[in-house]
Parts: sequence; structure tokens; C-alpha cells
Amino acid sequence: MKTTKFVSYLFLITLAVLSLNVYAQDLPNGAISQINISDGPVNAIAYSRSADQLAIAAGKNIHIYDASTYKELMLLNGHTDSILALVYSPNGKLLVSGGLDKTVRLWETETGKLRCTREEHTAPVRTVAFSLNGKRFWSGSSKDNTIRSWYPRDGGKWSSKSSTRTDVALITIASTYKGETVAKVYKSMPIQCQIKIGGNHWNVVSGHTDSINVLALYEGGKIFATGSVDKTIQLWHIADRDNPLCTLIGHTNAINAVDFSINGKVIASGSSDKTVRLWDVTTGQHLHTFTGHTGGVGAVTFLGDKALTGTAFAKDKALASGCSDGTLIIWDIDKVISTK
Repeated sequence: MKTTKFVSYLFLITLAVLSLNVYAQDLPNGAISQINISDGPVNAIAYSRSADQLAIAAGKNIHIYDASTYKELMLLNGHTDSILALVYSPNGKLLVSGGLDKTVRLWETETGKLRCTREEHTAPVRTVAFSLNGKRFWSGSSKDNTIRSWYPRDGGKWSSKSSTRTDVALITIASTYKGETVAKVYKSMPIQCQIKIGGNHWNVVSGHTDSINVLALYEGGKIFATGSVDKTIQLWHIADRDNPLCTLIGHTNAINAVDFSINGKVIASGSSDKTVRLWDVTTGQHLHTFTGHTGGVGAVTFLGDKALTGTAFAKDKALASGCSDGTLIIWDIDKVISTK
């Protein structure tokens, strides 16, 4: 009897090991982990080192995972349409989401409690950003040309601003020590970008030949990237608004997502061509291509805490990318490039 039990025990251990090996073999080359959610396309990803959490917006739901073990912690639901934007507060205790249902929602990350829902926007909310001190956050919608500022501690509206332009195609908001940095893309041809830092405005005429899908900001908006349906990414510095720093060419379909590494030296891009690419910001050189997604890549996020930018703790060790098929892959960027 004891021998039979021992043999059965060895069989179970062997089966478990084989299962792990099969799972590891199934991972795409360069991947650390793959999370299959299947709630809908992954349109937004947020990471918090403070909370040690990874938030993934798939369809109408937000899945919260332990950022160290990749174990699912909780499910946040309440949105009635796809979620398009996510951001953690610097201390990791709050999470803001915005979506196609035109709402902004504020969540407590420890409990998953929905603290408040705001319905002042009259169009989909595609961008959200927290201030570096965590005392307020912003939400933006290009369809209603509105950027709103909120106090997260009570969920009340602090103020709102409305654009006088009616042809805004895209709004992006980033946080700086001087306040928010607002960037807008206009529908006019040639396609124009406007960066607002404090009371200063800079206008840039892009060289894209088709509409811009994504606008990413770095270093208070002084450096920014535009990703287009024309399959290219352009990098800009506001000191030279006549010419881009470089044009990144290599994707074979529309650019859907762009993110800067914390030190600003590397940029990641996700495309409808099902790939994720890494680029050198200074030279425009293509550094690496990750393959393994079965659908278009709609979100990319370096897993480094942007609230810690400029500190010794601000290190990018991995990259997360979300796919239209409801999966998320975490890539080991340390093994393919240097982010120092």
C-alpha cells in the first residue's frame, strides 16, 4: 500500500513538472509570463510599485494582479462599456479609470471599492493622469474637447476646461511638478500637435501621412512621440518643432500604443501587426522585436513606477503588452537590451 502511494505521489510530481515545462515552452520567446483574461480587448495597463499591483483593463472590467507573482487579486466592475484609460495614484492606494461609457471612476486598490463615479464628460474618456503629489487627477476626452481636474479624496470636481477648437482628434495628459502637461492632436492636414506646459504653447506640424492614433509624453512634454496609422512613429523635442528627432520605421501596420522607459532612453511600441518593438530614443535605432501576440497590440507599459522618475528606484525591468484577444504578455527587457 505504501509503495503504491509513493508511486502515485511520484507520478503526480512528474505530471506537475511536465505541465510546468509545457507551459514554459508555450510562452513566446522573451516572455516572463502570459495572462489570459478573455474579457475583451486589453486597451489599458497600469502598474504601481507602491501597491505592487498590475491593473489590466479588458473590455468592461479591470483585473488586478499581484505584480510579483502575477496572481489575480480582484476584479473591478462597474463600467458599462470598454475601459480605455487607467492610472494609479503615486502611493498606489487609488486607481482611476475612464471609458467609452463617458464615465470616470475612482477605486480603492486595497479593497476594490468603487469610491465614486463621475459623469460630467459627454464623450468617451481616453486619458487619465494623476498629479505627482496625489492630491488630484485629470481626465480628458477629445470628442467633447474637455479636460477636467478632480480632487480624489472626495470625488468632487475641482475645475474643468473646454477647448475652443472643434477638430481635436486626440488628447493626452501627463503630470509634471508644475502641474499638468496637455498635448492635443488636431484633425487638420498636415496633422498638427499642440503641447501646453504651464502657460506656454508649442505647435508642431507632423510629417505623418495618416491619422495619429497615440501621443506619448516624456519629461514634462519636452519630448513626445506620435504613432500613426501610417505605420510609423515620430519622436519630437519642442526645441525643434520644424523637424522630428527621428522617424521610427519597421512596423507593418498601424501604431496603437507607445510608452517611454522611465529614463527616457527607450521607447516601446505596439501595433496592429501583432508585434511589440523597442527603439533607442536618441538614435531611432530598432533594438528588438517581441512576437507572440495573436492579435493587434493595443497597450504597452514599462513596469517601472513613473512616480519615482529621477530616483534610484526608478528602474524598468519588464514590459507589459495587451492584445485584442484579451491576453497580456510580460516581457523580460533586461535580457534583450540595456535600459541603464
